Amino acid sequence: MSDFRPGGLRITRKAMEHWKLPRGARVLDVGCGTGETMEYLEKEYGFTCSGIDLSMARLKEGRTRNPGLDIQYGDGEFLDGFSSYSFDGVLMECTLSLINLPDEALHEAYCVLKKGGRLFVSDLYIKDPDPGFVKALAIEAERQSKKPHREMECGDDCAEEHRSRPSALRSDGRFLIDPLIEQLTEIGYRSIAWEDCSQELDNFVAEKLMRDGTLEGCLCDAALHPRDKFKTGYFMLTAEKPLQD
Repeated sequence: MSDFRPGGLRITRKAMEHWKLPRGARVLDVGCGTGETMEYLEKEYGFTCSGIDLSMARLKEGRTRNPGLDIQYGDGEFLDGFSSYSFDGVLMECTLSLINLPDEALHEAYCVLKKGGRLFVSDLYIKDPDPGFVKALAIEAERQSKKPHREMECGDDCAEEHRSRPSALRSDGRFLIDPLIEQLTEIGYRSIAWEDCSQELDNFVAEKLMRDGTLEGCLCDAALHPRDKFKTGYFMLTAEKPLQD
């Protein structure tokens, strides 16, 4: 598990301390991969877990290992296959940065959460971004959002520019914490708490380089080879859907 994301299950356990959900809680894992986190949550906390992922290969691997896993093909931007108010918790571990429209994914998660339900996100972020950079990113995202979209649905043959619309929340797969929290608040989340977990990222990078000699193809490639001057960190965040609207 630790080979897949910084901190492995250590950060997951820390998030569960914040969640404090009872046994039997229903949880959705967005970007579940082979379902190992779901198995852990079911075994250690007694949760009932469902998962979605865009990798058919990883889903097949998970079903082969454990045919009882409730995992299916799905995109975090489109949770239409689940009813509103159906989950006590939604987690996105190293997933939100890979989703085309993160704001849509956060809104979809809010919709499927029960009142009082919990959100957990862990991902890369930019440490101490320059205010001018943040403002420029927001302006460009606003400009791009007003451009007309093609009528075609986004799929494997979809144009790269259509799949990667700029967002004011992130740059090169790394989030900006303040805009992210503002977006969560606008959607309706409350009790938002985030924590820097960058030491886990540093450990992850060092271990992978020692073992493989490269970070190519890894989520954390930006941590060693950033495309701009800002340092990459790793964070975890929890939030709650209010009991009352």
